[in-house]
Amino acid sequence: MSHHEEGVYCTYCATLEDQEEEFNPRREYTLTAIASALLASAVVADFIIKNLLVAYTLYIGTMIVAGRAIIPKGFKGLLRVHLDINFLMTFAALASLIIGAPAEGATVLLLFSVAELLEDIANQRVRRELDAVISLRPHVATVIRDGRRYIVPVEEVAVGEIVAVRPGERISVDGVVVEGTTYVDESAITGESVPVPKQPGERVYAGTVNQAGYIEIKTTKSADESVVARIVSLVEEAQRHKSRTETTVARISHKYTPLVVAGSILLALFNFALGATPAQAVYRGLTLLVAGCPCAFAIAIPVSMVSSITGYAREGVLVKGSRHVETMARTEVVALDKTGTLTEGALSVSNICIHSDATPEEVLATAASLEQKSEHPIAQAILRKAEEKGVAISDVSDFQVVPGMGVAGTIRGVEYGAGNLRLIKQERVALQMPEDHECGDGSLVYVYRGDHHLGTIVLSDTERSDSPDVIAELKEMGIRVVMLTGDNRKTAEIVAERLGIDDVHAELLPEDKVNIVKKISQDHVVMMVGDGINDAPALAMADVSVAVAAATNDAAIEAADVALMRGDISLLPRMIQKARRTMGVIRHNVAIAIGAKAFVGLMAVFGLAPLWFAVAVGDMGVSFVVIANALRLAKRT
Repeated sequence: MSHHEEGVYCTYCATLEDQEEEFNPRREYTLTAIASALLASAVVADFIIKNLLVAYTLYIGTMIVAGRAIIPKGFKGLLRVHLDINFLMTFAALASLIIGAPAEGATVLLLFSVAELLEDIANQRVRRELDAVISLRPHVATVIRDGRRYIVPVEEVAVGEIVAVRPGERISVDGVVVEGTTYVDESAITGESVPVPKQPGERVYAGTVNQAGYIEIKTTKSADESVVARIVSLVEEAQRHKSRTETTVARISHKYTPLVVAGSILLALFNFALGATPAQAVYRGLTLLVAGCPCAFAIAIPVSMVSSITGYAREGVLVKGSRHVETMARTEVVALDKTGTLTEGALSVSNICIHSDATPEEVLATAASLEQKSEHPIAQAILRKAEEKGVAISDVSDFQVVPGMGVAGTIRGVEYGAGNLRLIKQERVALQMPEDHECGDGSLVYVYRGDHHLGTIVLSDTERSDSPDVIAELKEMGIRVVMLTGDNRKTAEIVAERLGIDDVHAELLPEDKVNIVKKISQDHVVMMVGDGINDAPALAMADVSVAVAAATNDAAIEAADVALMRGDISLLPRMIQKARRTMGVIRHNVAIAIGAKAFVGLMAVFGLAPLWFAVAVGDMGVSFVVIANALRLAKRT
């Protein structure tokens, strides 16, 4: 069709960014109507008035108008020895004119131009869907400087500046609310339609809409680093990452057209050898040439993938390329991190067990002092509890993080540590309680001084309300669910039992998660779901990786193949179902394209299909069906 790249024969084999900017639907409709009127007049002049001169003039006029873009590209392709579909149609039309079948040649170009128009309309439809995402990026912001308000380009807003947002306005920057309360529509970023209440101290994102009160925001990111800017960048980048199936089809298309040309020449020679006139032989060869147009076959996959990726983006799911859609559709095992994925991730200190002469406040103060430099959720929970209790936090020297185990350091010349059971065993600390002692359900942090166990801090987390339903739905889809966690086994098993997960791996270091994912992926297609940072090694090892709540995590969008903009794992089954539906649509489109080509090609071989029929059914008709079928994927599920 139109807009070719070297070796590719349709618009969607290139990115949508290659679409010609000058495409004007009204102009194209008008020119198509003119070409149709010229062809109708030519038929009247030819078969009713029987004025061949006028008829031929009108036929040529039809070819010129209908082939205004096709013919120049056809000759250009010939000069470059690049026999694309424009060359095929141009050659067929001109040859028809030469052998005395001008009506057929004009009809071929008209019908093919209609097929191109359908493709351009589809292109524009998907472009509009992407523009809806791109339009989320605000262009100006109201900045408060020295007590005065200035409307400036959003690119000129510096980190740390205060931005005012009135009710009904789109928020222009990523930042933190410093004044006012409101409700914000975050559906453009997260796909969540329910407005989210915001008050001072809470994060807001560029591209979302302030629905209620006046607020002021302190900017935390520059315009090009905002969540919406990353979304736009990744959605556009996703179109350039082709799936294995797309790449295969592109290679086939590159070799297909020369074979069709060779087959058409052989068919013409064969018919001539059997006694057909030169005109009849050439006509049959031209029919096969037109019937073999690979365009509908070539666009069957790219248009489906682009539509699907756009549909995902509308639901707050960023998929970084069609190859990940293809992999998601084949998912057999979903491996889920526990904290922050299956659970809320909002840990809180629920108990402090004492196993020495230390007080609960001393144990808490020691742990908080050690954890004050850590960003881990457990550290943040301990620090919140210390602040709540008003305990004093001491300076720590020789601070070190023991990956996957805990932290250690020196306080007032004495060595202290806080971490899990692995750290206790590694440091040869004598536990003052049995390993299965019940301080309560939750994650356990053992606090020690030297080789002396001071106490145990218990942190609790709550399962997401939708986790059991998600697990059940995945199982109904025939997918095996595995839970991976660094928590102690007893806590992990309790959570897994409540959620309905049978396969549990607990007390894991980051490298343990990697090894488990690697082992499973040897025999199955694995989707790893985590927070995108702590689970980065395991995410990288999986066939397809998914980061949850990426909108609140600067690195999560970059860390995974798929990013869920909100912390809603209920999207997981729908994601996989949509991927399966996408591959189903692709299979249907390929089958329709190949079936129609085979049918029309067979008719052409036996001389049962005129040129106009080959284009109307084998190209325009099939292209319309394939495009209409694929565009359904752009809708939200």
